[in-house]
Amino acid sequence: MQLSFDKGSENYDFNSKLQKIISDEMLSFFFQEFESLKKKVSLLDLGCGTGEISKKLNEKLNLKTIHLVDISKKMIEKSMEKFKDDKVVYDHNDFDYFDNFKDYDLIVSNMSIHWSNDIVKLLKKILNSIKKDAVVLLSFPNSMSLRDLKKFQKKFVNDFPNILHFSNIFDCKKIYFKQKELIHEERFESILDFLKNLRKIGANVSNKKLISFKDLISLRRDKSSVKIRFNISCIFFRKI
Repeated sequence: MQLSFDKGSENYDFNSKLQKIISDEMLSFFFQEFESLKKKVSLLDLGCGTGEISKKLNEKLNLKTIHLVDISKKMIEKSMEKFKDDKVVYDHNDFDYFDNFKDYDLIVSNMSIHWSNDIVKLLKKILNSIKKDAVVLLSFPNSMSLRDLKKFQKKFVNDFPNILHFSNIFDCKKIYFKQKELIHEERFESILDFLKNLRKIGANVSNKKLISFKDLISLRRDKSSVKIRFNISCIFFRKI
């Protein structure tokens, strides 16, 4: 995974159209809850990529510290170009192994946390660690995504988290929880063109079993256009 995102880092900002759309929607969702946030805030960005969403938050909030975490060293290096002060910590790390969530007022992850080896386990760890009034803001493609693909085409795309599996995580007595679903549709000339588009940002890593040679032949022969529909879960929660 690290190698793929390292390769995608060079032109990530240019090619990450969907990620930018969702980040803007997610921030709009966030600021509906917090029209003004006067106090100084410690920010943690999980799977930060090139640091784009943290840069936007830095322009709108009074951030005292920014901690950027990403599995890709090259992505971290790209994020360094966007910040000019010493309040930013750059952390080349797998967020599944990050533990120090209690130090942050705001934790964000835009279109990244679905890469976790166990997203439910990770969310439980975050919820059990964060302090009172800490806010977590997440976006990720959910399991309703890519439903329009043919059965054999789905072998080449990743499985995404089922939002229904999160219902037992959130204790309503301790967590204020709000969810919004966003839909993004795009058409490609073939499934192969779609996969090549993912490769541009390093998101062509598979979380499924190895693809057979027969499947690869079928992929190359399939010239039919495809409608790609992503169902994106945008989740806001605050510990109370």
